[in-house]
Amino acid sequence: MVSIEDLERGIDQRHEQLTALLNMTDRQETAIASGHMNELMSVLSEKQRAVEAFVKTTSQLKEDRDTFADRPAISDAHRARNDECSQMHEQLLQREAACQSALEASRDEIAGELARGEGARRAAAGYGQAARPDRVQGGGLDLSSDG
Repeated sequence: MVSIEDLERGIDQRHEQLTALLNMTDRQETAIASGHMNELMSVLSEKQRAVEAFVKTTSQLKEDRDTFADRPAISDAHRARNDECSQMHEQLLQREAACQSALEASRDEIAGELARGEGARRAAAGYGQAARPDRVQGGGLDLSSDG
């Protein structure tokens, strides 16, 4: 049977996980802003494991809460902490959306730079072909030993 203390521990654990996820999001935002993709990949890998643990904790907390017929009598401090968790989760989702938008903008900018670079390369190759004759005519040096 699930106790009130189990629910309160679940709320505390969820709060700790959200705090860690928000700290990882700080690092994620810094990596995106500075263009450090290796660091970003490292943060995202770490964050994925933390998200999985958070989802598991949230599901377990919901299951535990659903075992009570009435609203469980958790402490006011834990009710406030649970409300804070909801706000933290909303903040996390908003910041994730902003990170995704920033990455998409960066991707589009890089794609544009690559397209401009490819166009310049093609133009330079075209100019090089036009300046280079197919056959050298006249002005050649005769190296035969005819006397």
